[in-house]
Amino acid sequence: MVTHSVRVAAQQALQQGSLDGLRSFRFRYGATALSTWYIPVGTCLLYYAMQRIVQAIMRKRQAPRLNYIMFVYNLLMSAGSAVLFTAMSAVLLERWLVFSVRDLVCSAAMHDDGRLQFMYWINYLFKYVELLDTLFLAVRKRRIIFLHSYHHAATLLLCWSQQVEHSTVQWVVIYINLGVHVLMYYYYGVAVMGIKPWWRKHLTKLQIAQFVIDLVACSYAYGVHTVYGFGACHGTPTGAYTGIAILASYLLLFVKFYIDTYKRPPKHLKE
Repeated sequence: MVTHSVRVAAQQALQQGSLDGLRSFRFRYGATALSTWYIPVGTCLLYYAMQRIVQAIMRKRQAPRLNYIMFVYNLLMSAGSAVLFTAMSAVLLERWLVFSVRDLVCSAAMHDDGRLQFMYWINYLFKYVELLDTLFLAVRKRRIIFLHSYHHAATLLLCWSQQVEHSTVQWVVIYINLGVHVLMYYYYGVAVMGIKPWWRKHLTKLQIAQFVIDLVACSYAYGVHTVYGFGACHGTPTGAYTGIAILASYLLLFVKFYIDTYKRPPKHLKE
């Protein structure tokens, strides 16, 4: 079903030329692949169950070496994020030249651009693939912190909910996240091969900055909705509440992670 949807969209793009062929694409609940609520919810439940099962299976087994597999996986994820980031850049630049800031984050015309809706949906599909991050950790018997598993599941639900709730401002969150993922997956790809880039700490700072910008954009959109009334900013209150709540939780958790990892002295120094 997913393959068919991608094939149809790709054929339209080829027939009409470049990204313009995607202008008619629409994410429709119940019609577009993986759009119904029970698919992301069920996937998240299965994700947590499989995490526990794999950890239990591996408890008395030796962790396999998956370095080359993980290297290829991470570089493919980095490259995929880069392609989607570049495609979104082309559309956003076009819109930036003719839209005001308010239109960019609130207008129905911005939301209804089929090219962007297609990219939002592809990004949503990426979130299913990214669950493999946790599987690799479990198979390799690495510690899986709450931030990691919560972030992966919540992001899948966030991407789904913002499409269902027709949020215009979601492009801000998706676009910045794609840029961060280009660097993040590249880092993990080379790190698994024994190369440790010096900028890991700064990558965490970038992730924190990402959520600050996201919250500013979403709060602005909700402010327009509140001041000017329903319909002034395209989307639903449910989408706004869900998005702001999840993004705020990310910010708090990543700040805590940064402090615990880079600011607090090691235990042996405390002693």
